[in-house]
Amino acid sequence: MKRIFAVVVILLTLSVSSKAQQVLKVGDTLDSLRLRNVDGSYFSLTDRNKSGFILVFMTPSCDHCLAYVDRVIELNKVYALKGYPVVAIGPYGDNEKDYPFDAMPAMKKLATDRGFTFPYLADEKFKYTWLFDIRQTPKAVVLKRTGKGFEVKYIGNIDNQPDEKSVATRKYVEEEVNKLLLNRSNR
Repeated sequence: MKRIFAVVVILLTLSVSSKAQQVLKVGDTLDSLRLRNVDGSYFSLTDRNKSGFILVFMTPSCDHCLAYVDRVIELNKVYALKGYPVVAIGPYGDNEKDYPFDAMPAMKKLATDRGFTFPYLADEKFKYTWLFDIRQTPKAVVLKRTGKGFEVKYIGNIDNQPDEKSVATRKYVEEEVNKLLLNRSNR
């Protein structure tokens, strides 16, 4: 009887830990997110009446992220008006002790200096960074609002050209959002 009980406890533990480490993939649904913005307010996807969102994971000290700032600003200018605004997320935003160059004060400075017109949110304990399996920055996630939450439509690079002096020949985020907009207009 003790062995059966031990096996059940082990199986339950493994089941709970596997759910805690779940990673969302394209086609999965996110209920929402709620994180602190650089202005001190809290931002939630469900509080906004939008068709979807373009999440961009970026850090203030990453040269590749800084090379993408103008492109991220432009994404928001183009797609916010079409119902898919940018929401930037700083993976280290809540950890000033361990990541002083990427925490909230550095995020706030970047947002202010570059005139962000979109939220720049501090991820709490890497919750969403891990949820979307973000292993490097910048990375983007395209979400489409559905009746059940926000369906993940894309996770990956913003485009195929990390060099800010070169022109991208493939703009992955734009391609995905344009498909969503086209499907919406074809209904």
